[in-house]
Amino acid sequence: MNCIIDCMMACPCCASSESGGMQSPCMAKMMQPLMRYMMNALMKVTTHDNDPTYKEIQDFMNPTSVGQPFVDAPGTFMPGMEGRYKEYGFGMFGVKLMRMERHGMKAAGPPHDKGITWEKFCEHRGYAAPGYVPKHPKDGEPAPDGKIFAIDGSGKESTLLAEAKKVAAAAGEDKVIICFDGMTCPFYRAYCMEDLYAASNGCPKLHVYIREAEPCDVFDAGGMHMETPLKLKRPIPWHKNAEERAHAANDCKTFLENACAGKGKVTMWMDGMDDALEAAYEARPWRWYVIQASTGKVISSTGLAPFNMKGKIAKMKFASAT
Repeated sequence: MNCIIDCMMACPCCASSESGGMQSPCMAKMMQPLMRYMMNALMKVTTHDNDPTYKEIQDFMNPTSVGQPFVDAPGTFMPGMEGRYKEYGFGMFGVKLMRMERHGMKAAGPPHDKGITWEKFCEHRGYAAPGYVPKHPKDGEPAPDGKIFAIDGSGKESTLLAEAKKVAAAAGEDKVIICFDGMTCPFYRAYCMEDLYAASNGCPKLHVYIREAEPCDVFDAGGMHMETPLKLKRPIPWHKNAEERAHAANDCKTFLENACAGKGKVTMWMDGMDDALEAAYEARPWRWYVIQASTGKVISSTGLAPFNMKGKIAKMKFASAT
């Protein structure tokens, strides 16, 4: 199946002419309904449809921590687990449709070439580790402020809340959605951003590109970074400096303009290399906060991504409309 997909993605009619973003946007779009159906089922972590709590996500991703058996499958982790380098996913009628290999991690050498391990999970997705207590701003609390940086190489700096107020004022609104973006999560680029955009009632958005949760060389958790229909045109490794982060942020902006917003309609800045805003909002792999611009307070937010998307969409639809 991967060979067929690779051949189709290489065709001129499927391959993207953009410098960054998706390798084959038309292939991803063609498969989007199927991907949405299968991936939503894979990341529904509760019997209810609401946006899940940290504890519910922790219990799902770390089943042995609550006395449940460990099944070696995407999205599950356990201390001492064997490194996960290759897997097959998204089966139908007993047939596995896609092979997922972590070529970037293998090429990076030790310790990354062991694949997905418990230690890697705790390092890159620590908010979902057992016992972690959330510290992000809750509804009604002040939204933390901090420096953000231009992605155009100009060296310009501003602050999160100052730019949020500008975006809201330009739209004649008092609400703004702060979108913390990380493009390496396969759910983000498969359908989650499109679905959240569609549910946001046209509420203005300020995008802030953050550290990637699944860089191809150190934690390609989804295994879809460098192959499958969700392959990126330019793989995104761990950001070593601000220039690399800005480069990836521009790729992310290209993706959002093509998939969701339209050309020239994405206002994007980036977090500093100290990842201060990502830490304050516990934003990785990606997260949305609805802010009241005049008060700087949080109205609502999505929980840890990409779990229970139906609940996240409902929260954003309600918060952006009321």
